[in-house]
Amino acid sequence: MERSPFLPLPEGMIIGQIEITAAQLTVEVTSTQPSACCPECGYSSDHVHCQYQRTVHDVPCGGRNIMLRLGVRKFSCWTATCPRKVFAERLPDLVQPWARVSNRLLEELKAIGLAASAEVSERLAPRLGMKVKAPTLLRYLRTIKDPPKADVTVLGIDDFAIRRGDKYATILINVETGRPLDLLPDRTAEAVKPWLSTHPEIRVVNRDRASAFADAVSQILPHATQVADRYHLVQNLREHLQQLLDHKRTCLPFVEDTTLKSTRASLAEKAGLPSDLTLNTVSHPSSGTLPSEQQEVPSTEADLSCLTYADRKKKISRDKRLSRYEEVMVLYREGMGQRAIAREFHLSRNTVRRYVSSPTFPERTEDSPRRTKGASKLDPYLPYLREQWKAGLQNNTQLFAAIKARGYTGCQSLLRRLLTEWRTELPPKRRQGSPRKPRLVEQKGQRRLSTRSASFLMILPSEKLKAKDKQHVEHICQASSDLCAIYVLSQEFVTMLKERQAEALDSWLTRAKACHVTELTSFVNGIRRDYAAVRAACSSEWSNGITEGHVNRLKFLKRQMFGRAHLDLLRVKVLHAV
Repeated sequence: MERSPFLPLPEGMIIGQIEITAAQLTVEVTSTQPSACCPECGYSSDHVHCQYQRTVHDVPCGGRNIMLRLGVRKFSCWTATCPRKVFAERLPDLVQPWARVSNRLLEELKAIGLAASAEVSERLAPRLGMKVKAPTLLRYLRTIKDPPKADVTVLGIDDFAIRRGDKYATILINVETGRPLDLLPDRTAEAVKPWLSTHPEIRVVNRDRASAFADAVSQILPHATQVADRYHLVQNLREHLQQLLDHKRTCLPFVEDTTLKSTRASLAEKAGLPSDLTLNTVSHPSSGTLPSEQQEVPSTEADLSCLTYADRKKKISRDKRLSRYEEVMVLYREGMGQRAIAREFHLSRNTVRRYVSSPTFPERTEDSPRRTKGASKLDPYLPYLREQWKAGLQNNTQLFAAIKARGYTGCQSLLRRLLTEWRTELPPKRRQGSPRKPRLVEQKGQRRLSTRSASFLMILPSEKLKAKDKQHVEHICQASSDLCAIYVLSQEFVTMLKERQAEALDSWLTRAKACHVTELTSFVNGIRRDYAAVRAACSSEWSNGITEGHVNRLKFLKRQMFGRAHLDLLRVKVLHAV
């Protein structure tokens, strides 16, 4: 039997004896090539020295495992200068040297490894008639060669987190073909420049608002047009609007809190009190308070003014958690299950379980933090910061500039959190100026619209708003003339990006600057620093959306491998996705 359509073999190989069992098919394969080339010197030899058998696994067929018994010959090398006197013939079309699996089985295993994690592939392979261990499969994947280099005209670039808050990398996408090009081990300009220098043919670069990418492209590819990502532009606008609304919460409308309202009614019914009473720690003088095992003395604005900012935030947070704890316990005593309570209040089941199992309200103490703190980038600079702090330098911006000059690579918010903790050690300061206005008590069963939700309403097109959302927008615009003007500007900016109205950008920046709103002025200044890329985003057809999609797929691959894949393996998974 020389050839078989069910077991194709390269030229010069024939099939001998076949042994069939219930689970395996053993096939003897012999090479008939008259000569072989020495792998050391390359000269051909036809002198057979000896012969041996080599066992190789092949792809399964008909529900049976395939085992190849290769009759491999050894040849003598007659080249006087060659150090190898005897060599085995190579069969590169069927199996690699020293390999125990055939080339086609190796490709199948690689395909499974690219589609799933190594542990899942190890459990899946036996169902497909193959066997492989997870470490072996990872070794196979790391041998996959990079795809051939191709010219790139439109490049998409973005960063992603290898470990959030600690280590980041860069992904590069060919926007025209939608294929990933490479993964770089960092997101700095120095990491991107070498790759950009090898692709001078790039004409358009789609990127986010990161200055590192902008600097790298400006230095290496000054002729390329940089296009800012429209999604990030709208996101930056929404974040600035949320910061503005944080200072104007009294202008936000009230919304119905049906869950809280029904729970309060249930509490009042259990206590034998009228159903219109509330559980606010700051209660109206005419309203009563519910008796509770955790009875709190109502906090007044005068009491809060004597506390530091950090203590004030802690107290407000504790009051909210205490109110939620009482509501959870009432529903639990009524017989509602923990899963149902978690769905009702949008809490995790662990939180509900901790509330139910605790004999009293579980306090948060400094001795038992919720999360174990690891090493911080600020640790090497703590002695210097403490020395400057004691010397009287307590400004966050100045301290950040000082440690930045000493080599600090972290973010300013990390330093800000540290200084906030240190300020709690300082003696409290009396409030200067006129006393604060009394805080209005919210209506019963209602809460104000969150600043995050309100900021989304201000950038969404009016045709996408529901009737209730339109009422909220009208309330915000009527409550403040500044917010009304900013709403109009926000809608114009989103429309300008959507309809590619680049000629209206200069006029919009001038009118936004004239509003004299700090948050909007900050947004305008950021656009002016990146003016060319933003203007290109308002006129160009190219977008970085496909790059964001690949980042989302990359995150899925990380989760699929339980976040333990090194960059080299993650790079193979991204570049050779099935």
